[in-house]
Amino acid sequence: MMEQTNVTAQLTQEIHLLRKQNKALAAQLAVQQKVFREIKTALGQAGDLSIANLIPADFIASNEEDTPKLGKHKLFNLTRREQEVLKQIVKGLTSKEIAEHLGISKLTVDTHRKHIQQKMGVSKQVDLLKLAMQSGIA
Repeated sequence: MMEQTNVTAQLTQEIHLLRKQNKALAAQLAVQQKVFREIKTALGQAGDLSIANLIPADFIASNEEDTPKLGKHKLFNLTRREQEVLKQIVKGLTSKEIAEHLGISKLTVDTHRKHIQQKMGVSKQVDLLKLAMQSGIA
């Protein structure tokens, strides 16, 4: 019973930390989106629309509903191993099962999972799965 209480406390702390990280990442994303909008506007005003049109519209999403589209572009920022782990996550495997399948430790899988979520800008596994499906990895 004491062990379960400790695990619950650890998970609660981890959730709190992940929420803080998510807020920080959301703030960074908002700044980057603003910069992209300003660059695109400046290039458009300068008459260089050929360069302005190279910035994908979903990089300058104006609301949260558009943000998951960024996953298509962020998928390419994942390392080969992170992509392998993501494919296993999409298959519904647990971290332990993924570790066994790839011949790495569960802790390493959990670290890859955390990095994948950070790089793709999601805090929930459900959102990660949605992005993976939109990106064609699933």
